[in-house]
Amino acid sequence: MKIAYIRWKDAVSEEASESSSHPTEAKLVELEEIGFLLDENEEAVEIGMELSADASIKPGRWRLHIPRVSIVEMHVIELNRLLPKRRRKTIPSGR
Repeated sequence: MKIAYIRWKDAVSEEASESSSHPTEAKLVELEEIGFLLDENEEAVEIGMELSADASIKPGRWRLHIPRVSIVEMHVIELNRLLPKRRRKTIPSGR
């Protein structure tokens, strides 16, 4: 299982009734997200926010599909490298 950190740009939405007090301008926001890497291809990356031990449930009930053209930065790491298992310290015999 892989974990992905993605930083990307996306459109801003605003309430139209509130825009009369200030002039409209085209804006983008920069977003960041970390999730389980579910799929990727040349057009988009899909990440999920949660996993289940039940094999019949597809990972990530909450998913983001991020277009590659919007991605500014992306890092992928294996889960076992992110959270390595700790080994117990052994006490030498004779003490």
